[in-house]
Amino acid sequence: MKELAKYSGAIVMLIGVLVLAIPFFQGTTTNTSLLIGIIIVIEGFLGYLYVNNMKKGKILNEIMWAVVLLIIPYLIFRYSKKIAFSEEELSLYNE
Repeated sequence: MKELAKYSGAIVMLIGVLVLAIPFFQGTTTNTSLLIGIIIVIEGFLGYLYVNNMKKGKILNEIMWAVVLLIIPYLIFRYSKKIAFSEEELSLYNE
């Protein structure tokens, strides 16, 4: 589970690619499907960066991530980060 949590952002990116690819192969590509797909890919990329950033953030940094990731994905990726890395790993990195 810990390894899966580290790659939650990459999994979200793959879901975004599927959202882009399925309409393409069906021949029903619209601007809406393209927009939704690219937003999911970008969210996955930013989520991957957030989860694998082992520096402990200050409150301003956490607020910035919450705004960038849009509140709900931020909570999901924060939970993934908590699962992926123990407090000992984070404290060793932040010394």
